[in-house]
Amino acid sequence: MVGTSYAKKIIKWILSLLLIIIVGITIITVYSAYYSFGTMIFGVHTESAIKDFWSTEFLLGAVYIIVVITIAVVTGVTRLYKKHLK
Repeated sequence: MVGTSYAKKIIKWILSLLLIIIVGITIITVYSAYYSFGTMIFGVHTESAIKDFWSTEFLLGAVYIIVVITIAVVTGVTRLYKKHLK
C-alpha cells in the first residue's frame, strides 16, 4: 500500500502544479490583453494589437511556465534529498 500513497502524492503534486500554472497563465493573459488591446483606444490598429498580444503572451507565458516548473522540481528534489539524509 505504500505505492498507492506515493502515487497519490505525485498526482496531487502534479495537479497542484497545473493549477498554479493555469492561474498564472490566466493572469498573464488578462495583463497582456489589457495592455495590447487597450492601446486601440488611442488609434493602434487591430492587427498590430493582436500581434503584440500573442508576442507578449508567448514570451511571458513561456518564461512563467519554465520558472514555475524549475522551482517545483528543484524543491521536490531538495525535499527528497533531505528526507533521504534522515
